[in-house]
Amino acid sequence: MFKIIQRACFRYSAANFKAEAEIKSVPGHKPPSFEDTVQGKYAGVLFATASQKEALHLVLQDMKYFKELADKSPVFAGFLVNSAYKRNQQRNVIQSLTKEGFHEVTQNLLNTMIDNQRISYLTKTADKFIEYYRIFNKEENITIISAENLSEEQRSQVIQALKESSPNMQFSVQYKVDPSILGGLQMYSGNKFLDCSLLSRVNKLRSELQKLSI
Repeated sequence: MFKIIQRACFRYSAANFKAEAEIKSVPGHKPPSFEDTVQGKYAGVLFATASQKEALHLVLQDMKYFKELADKSPVFAGFLVNSAYKRNQQRNVIQSLTKEGFHEVTQNLLNTMIDNQRISYLTKTADKFIEYYRIFNKEENITIISAENLSEEQRSQVIQALKESSPNMQFSVQYKVDPSILGGLQMYSGNKFLDCSLLSRVNKLRSELQKLSI
């Protein structure tokens, strides 16, 4: 039954857990798109500069670090949006995060954002840079939600279905558990959402029954 459900529902591209291909530079040194927002402008310049330095893959790791840190640490997330900190205090905090230091391109971005009082946009800039990188790497994030933990066999079935859909695309798959969906699966990919949960079927049935009772 599980296999039937997931094959019927998934229409997205391939997923695998191989390491990301290291993209050091791209032709023309331009991001794949332009976004006229604060984070879009910063990410665009960051991408172009990193490409010129053949350091896209290294800056990617820095951006992933900041994104993960902000997601997991409310203290750091609060620090970024707290305008009460002076510039030298912001620099000291950033420099204390790692003994190895960040890539020079990343460090230049951090200094510029601090000088321009835009450090609050760091995580959004990181998100946008990661998005640009993954477009060139043909990779997209997928989140699979199930009512209970999937077994290794079931996860293999999910990945197989994705591979059969679009074998030229790589996806980073994350699994989550939400008992409220009752059964079946849900899948998020960017702004796309596919609902094959038992809860959605129950709600649909309830809606049809309500129509009949009118």
